[in-house]
Amino acid sequence: MIKNIMQKVMVLACSFIFSTSLAFASTQTAVTAQLVKSEVDGTVLICQYRTMQEIHFKVVFTNQVCPLTMQVEH
Repeated sequence: MIKNIMQKVMVLACSFIFSTSLAFASTQTAVTAQLVKSEVDGTVLICQYRTMQEIHFKVVFTNQVCPLTMQVEH
């Protein structure tokens, strides 16, 4: 029984340490947006990207291709 309790405490402690380290990530951490969809409008291709909180757009010519990811913050 004590062994079970100690294992649960260790799992909770490790989970807490991991989750708080993500919350205190560096301000220099890059944010990458994933391509959601693309749409042709005349001679341009509109690429729509999404992060967890925002939507971003990139416009390229129709002879180009939308990158699968795009760095949106640094």
